[in-house]
Amino acid sequence: MKNIDNFTFSMRKLFFIWCGIGVTSFGGGAVTQFLIQDKFIYKYRWLTEDEYTTIVGIGQITPGINILAYTILIGRKLAGWRGSIVSVLGLIIPSTAITLVLSAVYLSVSRYAFVQDALKSVFASIFGVSIVTNWRNIKPILCRGSKEGALPLLSFLLIIIGTVILYQCFAFSVIFLYFIGSMAGVVIYTLIIKKKPRLPK
Repeated sequence: MKNIDNFTFSMRKLFFIWCGIGVTSFGGGAVTQFLIQDKFIYKYRWLTEDEYTTIVGIGQITPGINILAYTILIGRKLAGWRGSIVSVLGLIIPSTAITLVLSAVYLSVSRYAFVQDALKSVFASIFGVSIVTNWRNIKPILCRGSKEGALPLLSFLLIIIGTVILYQCFAFSVIFLYFIGSMAGVVIYTLIIKKKPRLPK
């Protein structure tokens, strides 16, 4: 057992936190991210917003299921490879069991109109949670850019807007956009942020 940011950490607690996320993360990736942020950043404070943003960035460029990548990376950061294994088991075991049960139930009642109406309401709720989750992801980037000055902040905003335009209007490949975005980040850091004179603290 060890102490992280004055909150007691243990492998057992890590496992049950992920079990809770797996059980309550109805609605897919955005809801799961919201719960991860709520537990690891805001409740237990085992991760900072910047650390989580870095994990999300790595997870986005990792092949496969993003949420699984986040789980592995968070577990690895907190408790090494044992933490990764415990985290993945905690996330998968309860959520898999619930998915199997709900799939069986849905197949038997999906023909009813009230079920379809309920699902439409669920989708609206998930969209709301997605907005909050994405704001939490982007806030550290904007805060970091604002601390570096107006030009870096404007550059980061242009990357965001440019990515949206290229994806929506010109159907650019996601992998290509990741590559272009990362190269733009390198240029911004090398030519703007790194060369900017820093005032003594």
